[in-house]
Amino acid sequence: MRQIPSTHRPDKTLVFVPELREARLKRERRNRRAFIAAMISCAILAIASFTIWRAHERKQALAQSQRRELMARRELDLYAKALEIFYADFGRYPTAKEGLAALARQPSTLAGWRGPYIEGDYSVDPWGVEYAYQAFNDGAGYILSTYGPEGEAAGRVFLQVHSGASGANVAPKP
Repeated sequence: MRQIPSTHRPDKTLVFVPELREARLKRERRNRRAFIAAMISCAILAIASFTIWRAHERKQALAQSQRRELMARRELDLYAKALEIFYADFGRYPTAKEGLAALARQPSTLAGWRGPYIEGDYSVDPWGVEYAYQAFNDGAGYILSTYGPEGEAAGRVFLQVHSGASGANVAPKP
């Protein structure tokens, strides 16, 4: 009978061998634990990557905010110096009507202008809003300020300089 070709097929019956079953179960448990460990590792790696990315983004946003504040302080200092030179020439600061433009271009109402008192146009603060210039007592004094990143809607001044000011008086206002 062994010579008959049809009987040479593998036996499809599964014989229960306890040692082989235990080895198979042990292998399946080991593979399951390895898969779970790999998934946990991937999750931890993803969370760590996201955390590092967010910290980097926050650091860049803070650095940009600090650069803008530094630029605003520098521009206010430039304006304060230019306004003091204007005051030395005319005995007054530009009126509210003349505004900060009187430092860069000669107003039609002003004879003997020796400007420009400031190089470049810094009329817009680093946040894209014009500096607020207020002259009082017909140019006897001024307040120059910026509302900062929150804008005028916040209702409070971020940085300001005022008459008699030099760069040392550029200070935040609460």
